[in-house]
Amino acid sequence: MKIVLFLCLFLSSIALAQESHTTGSCSPIAPNNTGSITISCPGMSKQQGQKMIDILNKILKDQLDPNLVLTKLDEIQAGVSSIKGELETKQHQEEDAERIRRTAPLIDAYLQPVDGKVYLYMKSKNLIPYEFRYFIVDSSNHVLGGFPIAMQAIYPKAGDDLKYIVKDIDLKGIPDHYIELWFAFQSLSYDELQLPGHAGEIIRKYKISNDATSLELIP
Repeated sequence: MKIVLFLCLFLSSIALAQESHTTGSCSPIAPNNTGSITISCPGMSKQQGQKMIDILNKILKDQLDPNLVLTKLDEIQAGVSSIKGELETKQHQEEDAERIRRTAPLIDAYLQPVDGKVYLYMKSKNLIPYEFRYFIVDSSNHVLGGFPIAMQAIYPKAGDDLKYIVKDIDLKGIPDHYIELWFAFQSLSYDELQLPGHAGEIIRKYKISNDATSLELIP
């Protein structure tokens, strides 16, 4: 568009030099002009041009300090940039939360004897939060330990992705030297989204050594 600035608005505060040079997309200013100056700015809309004229007229009419105006504009720009940055951060957080909601947890679970007790180990391979419950049973499906009712939530973190629970199970007293783990898990969003792979079950069968110090995984 073309912006027409009437020199009467500027003569009291701006003295035009004999030679004027400009750079950028706007056309150069003509010196010693006693009428009007037309500046051609192809990348600016008519509405934007009119706003600029209004701002300049306001500065001249109210005799505002140009340096103060520029300082305030910088402060406003800094505030706008800060808000924009916060909105972008929030958007990234929401996108990441949605990605996690739609990612299936990759879990491994197994039993291991330690000092005469049975340890349940749970390892998250992708650090996606999940819920779990488990049973430890003997060859007659008698429950020896576990969380048989409610799901327990786990929020794995990098460097701390291996969780375990100790059960006071006497391996020497278990008939047939056999023990079995039933481990069920699901993502925290499974009840809502019902996505494939977001829920599963791990079954591990073990043969107990004669001295009850080790467990042999049965294929």
